[in-house]
Amino acid sequence: MALTRANLAAKVRSKVGLSTVESAEYVASFFDFIKSEAEEAGTIKLNGFGNFTVKEKKARKGRNPRTGETIIISERKVVKFKPSVIFKSEINKKYKNGSSDKRSR
Repeated sequence: MALTRANLAAKVRSKVGLSTVESAEYVASFFDFIKSEAEEAGTIKLNGFGNFTVKEKKARKGRNPRTGETIIISERKVVKFKPSVIFKSEINKKYKNGSSDKRSR
């Protein structure tokens, strides 16, 4: 299941008890805040969740796989996410004893 803004707003509404419009506004303002902070600071740390960092990539040569034509890929900024240890351990809780690991067969 993909988590959309509407789904997230609905979850906020059910947990906090706000109206649909208010919860949608809170979700939108949260994402706007994250975007503006990433543009300004380049790093966002959310304790217990992870770090978002903005990295710059240099221009480089690439190849169009369909035509084989060589092209120049322009320089750009990319956002990288590194989950925190707490977040990773919460995700992997059920795999601690290897009982749910599909590869251990």
